[in-house]
Amino acid sequence: MGGRESLHSRRLLIILLLAFALLSFRYTSKSSNSDQASDEMADSGDVISKLKVSVRQVSASPPKLGIAVTNTHSGPVTILSWNSPLDPLALQLGLVSFVPAGSDSPIQVPTVQVRRKVPPGPESLVSLGAGQTREQVLELRAPIVPLERLRGRASVACEGEWISVWPSEAGAIAKESLEKAGASEDALRGHFKSEAVEIEI
Repeated sequence: MGGRESLHSRRLLIILLLAFALLSFRYTSKSSNSDQASDEMADSGDVISKLKVSVRQVSASPPKLGIAVTNTHSGPVTILSWNSPLDPLALQLGLVSFVPAGSDSPIQVPTVQVRRKVPPGPESLVSLGAGQTREQVLELRAPIVPLERLRGRASVACEGEWISVWPSEAGAIAKESLEKAGASEDALRGHFKSEAVEIEI
């Protein structure tokens, strides 16, 4: 009898130990996956925050603005230029605001809606290595910008949302990701905003 009870106790102990080990493994695996997901989210936010947008006045006559993006991240990034500071239609899309001197509110700038052809072509992808900057120069012309309301000085800033940013060179982006530009799960999205600068017109 004593032998049978001892054998039964051993089996029960082994079963309990196995159950405990299985539960511990599942908890550790889930915790690891959660930490990995958190790290990926943090990395995504870090890449977006490392894209610095700046505005400067290139000339007063004719009035021209330089809008630049600098990649201060440690690795390369590729930006979809659509609706970004590097979009040639940045003025028409309302990404640039103008506040006349003596006013607290930006003037109303006529905006347009643009339909894009997917997937974007290579001309719409801007790759920046670590520390690199890309700038575009835009001339302020009526009727795109109502210059008569900006005579003198004005405060200018660029603000909007990144549609797609990939933490890689353009050549490493999957075709499927480009075909889902703006909705791809492996592309990053987020807010951008430059510091306001004063220009003279």
